[in-house]
Amino acid sequence: MTRSRTAPAAGLAVALAFATGGGLATQAYVNGRLSASLGSAELASALNNVIGLALLLALGIGTGALARGLAAARRTARPRWWHYLGGPSGALVVYVSAKAAPEIGVAVLTVAIVCGQTGGSLAVDGVGLSPAGRRKLTPARLIGVALAVVAVLISTTGREADLDVALLALAVLAGVVTALQQAANGQLAAITQEPLAAGFINFAIGCAILTSVALVVTGGDPPGGWSAPAPQWIGGALGVAAVVCASWAVSSLGVLRLSLAVIAGQSAGALVIDLIAPAAGERVTAATVLGVALTLVAVVISGRGTRR
Repeated sequence: MTRSRTAPAAGLAVALAFATGGGLATQAYVNGRLSASLGSAELASALNNVIGLALLLALGIGTGALARGLAAARRTARPRWWHYLGGPSGALVVYVSAKAAPEIGVAVLTVAIVCGQTGGSLAVDGVGLSPAGRRKLTPARLIGVALAVVAVLISTTGREADLDVALLALAVLAGVVTALQQAANGQLAAITQEPLAAGFINFAIGCAILTSVALVVTGGDPPGGWSAPAPQWIGGALGVAAVVCASWAVSSLGVLRLSLAVIAGQSAGALVIDLIAPAAGERVTAATVLGVALTLVAVVISGRGTRR
């Protein structure tokens, strides 16, 4: 696999990935609020992707990125079938975030996603699915994943409300597919030479899936009405920024190293959000803070084993 000619320098890629993590934490929060306002996580998730797709279409046409991406894809190898799995994977992540954030809080949601993401990244990098190629399994990586699992267990202790174990497990699964999404989108970005084109494909597929589900579940009529505050509608724009930045950075960092940088920003952002606006019936506890801190330790330790 060849590295994309548009791949950024590693330092810039890490900084971009950290900012992407903060954006993802904010996206989970606003999508959760939108879900509560509309009365439907399915509809909130679909609208997230509809807005993101419209934004990507405008940017892609306005900058010529879609046309250049199509031309580049015709000159090189056609995408393989699994390169399109970023769309379904992203759809699951958006839905789980909208559903779980209001119920378990952004911090615990993030720790659960981190648990799945670190484990999924090990597998994805191990078989060489990302444009950065195959990355060896090392003791440091295994320790990092183990710490992430422990972080989930710690962060869910001492909670005032009953924890929805099924929802927590779904969040872990969402983390696993996030690793696949980053690899698939990175491959599309390498083939098209345009991260915007890769993001457009990701959102188009995810939009089709989420819109179909939302129409079946709600019939397009939100139980809570359409009067959600304006800030709750920015999740799509945040998702666009995250997908495009990750598609660009993965060629330099590989999936695990990209995930670690995103996780660091995501964990810090999630803790700040839950301190300012915790989920109903929840509050940030010492266990939550310890769980988030442990994910950051996992990032540092696993980062020592990210080189080829």
